[in-house]
Amino acid sequence: MYLCKVQSLSCTYFMKLLKGTLYFLLIMLAAILLASLFAPSNKVITRIISIDAPREVVFAQLADLRKWPKWDAWYPKDLSQERTFDGGLGDKIQSFSWSSEHEKLGNGSIVVKSFVSNVSLDFMLILINNGRKYSFDGNFMLKERNGQTVVTWNVESEQRYPIKIINYFLEKWIGPDFSAGLENLKTYVETSTNQELGVTENSIVTIEEYGMMYASLAQERIARKGIETFFSNSFEKIYSYLKTNNIKPKGAPRGLIYEWDIENNNVNLAAAIPTTTSIQRPDSIVLLETWDAELYSNHISVMHKGGYETIKEAHTVLQTWLKENSIVHKTPVIEEYIKGPADGIDTSQYITRVSYYFE
Repeated sequence: MYLCKVQSLSCTYFMKLLKGTLYFLLIMLAAILLASLFAPSNKVITRIISIDAPREVVFAQLADLRKWPKWDAWYPKDLSQERTFDGGLGDKIQSFSWSSEHEKLGNGSIVVKSFVSNVSLDFMLILINNGRKYSFDGNFMLKERNGQTVVTWNVESEQRYPIKIINYFLEKWIGPDFSAGLENLKTYVETSTNQELGVTENSIVTIEEYGMMYASLAQERIARKGIETFFSNSFEKIYSYLKTNNIKPKGAPRGLIYEWDIENNNVNLAAAIPTTTSIQRPDSIVLLETWDAELYSNHISVMHKGGYETIKEAHTVLQTWLKENSIVHKTPVIEEYIKGPADGIDTSQYITRVSYYFE
């Protein structure tokens, strides 16, 4: 009889404990759902730092995802993590992913969505935690200020109910890593040699545009009347660098035009010489007024024959076609100087390929 009473009391105690636990879990679940209801749907994490280096040098460290282990805050957490890279800047797909057993690192990836050379880099950040995938849009913005480069790193979380509750914790979750990463980037850029950073003498840098590699003289804003002199001096320096380093040019010199400032009559551009080749055949020929334009999957080109004072005509006809077809072009616009002053010919025989790229 006594044993039965003890068993009955134990059973009653167990049932009360079970009910209490269930009630507690239900209350917690209700609290989480209620908190999620009032959580912000949108959260932006922003970090800013100034780096004592030219903008194009800083951009090169951000745009080359294979250089991220030298400065990002995730890599030191687990040096044995597995990282895989896909593509390069200008390719249809450029990304890297990591896989780690570290509890605070886990798995994730960075996928480049778009970029404007030396100005911005847009990406998608994907974090995988306990089997759940979280996606965030982010970007780097670069501006020159007082001789330094100001880097702004933004990540935006836009989540639906009830997942938006993570926006309460996002600042604590990834904010410190962003701060540490930018501090690492600053230290790396300011203390590394030009060779480590991919910067050459005379401010010549290795860049990638639309899947091609170039030796390029750093971007400058040039008054329109000084463009020809700028290119003449710049190409001489780049060819000298290529010869010194036993690098063969893979095509005609090019002007990379990032921005025309019509109001102030100047242009933000760079001189560049290709060090790799990219063979493409046009999909079709499009007649634009008196021009035979070559239309490719990602750009449209025309050949301009004559002096540079009339090259604006080529730009105008391409811009008109883009506008009529509701196509937004990317920067830089590329001028390829197939025949020019270096050939010792009359200006009427100059040949320049003008190309506008688009998505």
